[in-house]
Amino acid sequence: MRGREREWRHVDGLLRVLRRRGGTLLVDGEPGAGKSRLLGEAAAAASARGIAVVRSGVAELGELVPCGVLLEALELGAEPDDAAPVGSGTRLLDRLKTAFHARAPVLAVLDDLHRADPATLKTLHTLHGLLAGQPVGWLLSRSTAVRAGPAAALFDLLERHGAARTTLAPLSPDAATALAADTLGERPDAATQALVATAGGNPLLIIELLAGLRDEGLLGTAGPGAPLPARLRAVVRSWIDPLSAEARSLVETAGVLGGSLSLQHAASLLGTTPAGLLPAMEESTAAGVLVVTAHGLAFRHELVGDVVAAWVPPPVRQALHEQFGVIEETACPAAAGPAVAAMESAIAAGRLREAERVVRRRLADHGTVPGMAELRSLLSEIMYLSGRGEEAVREAETVLAVPGLPQHVRDRAILVRLYAVTRQRSGGAAAAYASEVVEERSRHGPAATAAALIALATAAREEGRFADALALAEDAGRLKEGDRYEVRLTMAAILTDVRRLDEARAMLRQARKEMFAGGHLAWAADASALEARTELAAGRLDSAAGEAERALDLAGALDMPVTATVARSVAETAPGTRTGTVAGTVAGTVLAAVALRRGDLREAARQVAEPPEGSLESRTRNALLTAQITEARDGPHSAMTLLAGLSSPLALAMEPTAAPWLVRVALGAGDRSAAESAAAAAEAISRANTGFPVLAASAAHVRGLLDGDRDALALAAGQAVDTWARASAEEDLGVALEKAGQREEAAGSLDRALAGYVETGSVRDAARIRQRLRGMGVRHRHWNSAKRPDSGWDSLTETEHTVSLLVVDGWTNRQIAEQMFISVHTVTFHLRQVYRKLSINSRVELARLAVAQGRVDPGRAREGRRG
Repeated sequence: MRGREREWRHVDGLLRVLRRRGGTLLVDGEPGAGKSRLLGEAAAAASARGIAVVRSGVAELGELVPCGVLLEALELGAEPDDAAPVGSGTRLLDRLKTAFHARAPVLAVLDDLHRADPATLKTLHTLHGLLAGQPVGWLLSRSTAVRAGPAAALFDLLERHGAARTTLAPLSPDAATALAADTLGERPDAATQALVATAGGNPLLIIELLAGLRDEGLLGTAGPGAPLPARLRAVVRSWIDPLSAEARSLVETAGVLGGSLSLQHAASLLGTTPAGLLPAMEESTAAGVLVVTAHGLAFRHELVGDVVAAWVPPPVRQALHEQFGVIEETACPAAAGPAVAAMESAIAAGRLREAERVVRRRLADHGTVPGMAELRSLLSEIMYLSGRGEEAVREAETVLAVPGLPQHVRDRAILVRLYAVTRQRSGGAAAAYASEVVEERSRHGPAATAAALIALATAAREEGRFADALALAEDAGRLKEGDRYEVRLTMAAILTDVRRLDEARAMLRQARKEMFAGGHLAWAADASALEARTELAAGRLDSAAGEAERALDLAGALDMPVTATVARSVAETAPGTRTGTVAGTVAGTVLAAVALRRGDLREAARQVAEPPEGSLESRTRNALLTAQITEARDGPHSAMTLLAGLSSPLALAMEPTAAPWLVRVALGAGDRSAAESAAAAAEAISRANTGFPVLAASAAHVRGLLDGDRDALALAAGQAVDTWARASAEEDLGVALEKAGQREEAAGSLDRALAGYVETGSVRDAARIRQRLRGMGVRHRHWNSAKRPDSGWDSLTETEHTVSLLVVDGWTNRQIAEQMFISVHTVTFHLRQVYRKLSINSRVELARLAVAQGRVDPGRAREGRRG
């Protein structure tokens, strides 16, 4: 499956845990994105692993009977009682539960649920809850062409309760080219590649286009005015024909006129008003055919517009062009042309290279001064989104130096300048200019004023003034017209800082819903990166890692280096020019933090191998994680040498768990002055933000560590908002109680710490607690009795799996013992078990097998052997 590696990792993760417990993966995507193909491959993979599969999909016309998709999947016949209201005691639910139990472990693969009856979806939700904890997996799909409705509500509800979710983004240009080569059996020529690019990364459109060209003998004829294959026209017809007559007329009019069509022009052409056009516009955008840009309507996929235009009879096309020409002559001369709107549409969809090529080509034509300024403002936005912040600032300042600009052009340049300076440097660097814009807000549009408020909010956040930051961001949200992505993402980041995680998730859900509904995917990677951080704060490591990978893959798929080059270079998964965007660094540091908590120090170090350039936040996050990894591997003295250049106030403001760690490390290195400095900074932040319990808990924690104050540590444990922070405070309290000779109380506190670390999947922390408890004469059974195969990778316990990866990394048994807080003898025992289960006899064989079966990448194994 070309370009779907990220989504497949989600599927693989679900199948890995299915023998032990249940799990749910929700798959969204536009028509033709490949949802059914992904589900089919997943079903085949599950069967190959010995997992039972029940599979069905809702037909295009819907279900013949309520719950038909479930009954068909389980091969159950409908009964009269099936129509009874849904409830835990109905016969239908009993039949469904029994059928699932009889097949467990089982994967339920249900496709096209946007077509399902509401009763089916309600039953599915109830059944999902009743089977929670059982070895039942759910792989569910829906189309995002249906923007709202019961299926969308069900997916949101399941996601809020812990289900993983992945959205099939458009294929990257490289993946689209590879898919084209697969379809044709050879690399397409330049003209065909250009035609493929108009499909916007939609796999179905690409396959039907190329297969049709091949089958109909049209290969080599690609170009303007060339005929398009019948099978492609049939697919587009299947998307357009279900629309109402009014929506079809709107789509066909937009197709004939090309580029982008303003609502005023469309209304005039169709004999109605802009208000009267709204239902047809909403219907066509909800179906994923059109998207709304700043200046009107454009096709989500240029190729679809070409197909639609081709089927409109020539006389009708001519009449529309003539009518449009009359309207254009009487329209306001300041109205933006279709070309600018088309470029805006490409930018919003994340097709940055395509948009930049068009902009530069038009700049080379040397048009009017206002026209050139508008093109340069678009170029500055492209540069900002593609991670070239300093270039974006220079381009925006060039635009702003032109007198007499239209307000929308000036506002775009102001917006880019503010956002680029804020992200590339810091909020403080943009604060003075932002204040000027806010003070003169009557001269600017709401978008520019909102950007200024966001810059001020970022500056307040960096200074640890969270209440002010939230208030400024909320003011921006009230002002902003159109998309609110930057506003919502900024608010989500602040809410995550102060551990108001439910509000942060709600903000991200809303941002994503608006992005995908409007086809504005340029911020999708940033949203996933922030959600990764939110999931990490909640202690959900699998979900955090999945979202971080999703951020990286979305950036690549959408051709957006703003996140891709930073995050991928931080994660060392692809080369590229490095920039310092916050989202990319968030994704990289989340992956590092997950690896650190799981005890995989080599992988953690790989994720932060090179310090990012750009904003102070980017550098601070990377420096903090690097120091934490160094402390885990080499001890506090080594970590202290890395902390000299760290901006402690910023680190403490954006990561409340950093303060106790800094104090603990400084004390461990014998540097009480540094410990006192970090504690004072944390307490100052808490005093300035009295409404945030997480900051009060952090301040109590550092004071307890600094003074050995058991009451303060107990207060920190009681006030801690997230599970990992509570476990950390309980651990420090347990250590303090043991030193005071209160062994029974110490054991109780350490037990609570252990439970918290286990709950959050923090393997390394849990191992450290078990070692301390063993030293106190307390032993805990820490393995589970989950069913596993007798041999193969899936037969390994979690401990055996960790040992095997460290061996592949080149660690000695003694090094492994030190990192896992167990004895060398225990490591040797686990390694013998690994050899037996994998039918191998040496470390070299283990490394080869790990690479061959895709458990580690080849580079990691090579580095391990060198180490």
